Amino acid sequence: MRLGKIDSLEYRLRRSNRESMEIFVERDGKIMVTAPHQAELIDIEKFVSEKRIWIYQKLAKKKALNREGPKREFVNGQGFLYLGKSYRLKLINDAEIKSGKSSRMTPLRLWHGYFGLVETEKANARNHFLSWYRKQIKKQLKERIPRYDKRIGVKVKDVRILDLGHRWASCGKNGSINFNWRSVMAPVWVFDYILVHELVHMIERGHTDKFWRLVSRVIPDYEEYARWLNENGADLDL
Repeated sequence: MRLGKIDSLEYRLRRSNRESMEIFVERDGKIMVTAPHQAELIDIEKFVSEKRIWIYQKLAKKKALNREGPKREFVNGQGFLYLGKSYRLKLINDAEIKSGKSSRMTPLRLWHGYFGLVETEKANARNHFLSWYRKQIKKQLKERIPRYDKRIGVKVKDVRILDLGHRWASCGKNGSINFNWRSVMAPVWVFDYILVHELVHMIERGHTDKFWRLVSRVIPDYEEYARWLNENGADLDL
């Protein structure tokens, strides 16, 4: 992958079999340029130069969207997101556990409309939440992939739950998809958009017109969902 620079804009250049050039500004502000194998470097630089204003606008928007998210503390009453809803945390003490009220208490569970965390596990609270979110994503994907894979015409062979930073998901090789553990904090309709986005990438790698046409066949209002994710993504974190 080649690195390029126009004025103060640094970008990564990737060659592909596509017939046109494309610029994509990732959520962390990195600029990716995709161009045909046969495209001359001078033409690529001209293309990027002509898109400078658009790139600066995108970078400004990304900077605003990447504002620091809320700092959640693992204390009674703190809200934690799951599928777009906020559930308050309740610390369960030894007395409650011994009394039998929470005799089957796992370190963390969503129960009766709140997150219950064993108080003695507070120091490991973040890890327990991470583990819980990862399990929920797998459950959601097991249920929701069958709703879309045949409609799109793909087959998912493997799913991995990772910390993908500013990316919500990615399309791996040989029928695999990677999901950011934070994605399950979003409303279910946004979660579905992330899923469909990656399933379509199994057919069309780039964000081409064909790609968005395929997405729109499954989710006609995908732009609204993508906008929600851009505007609220910083809040989906611990």
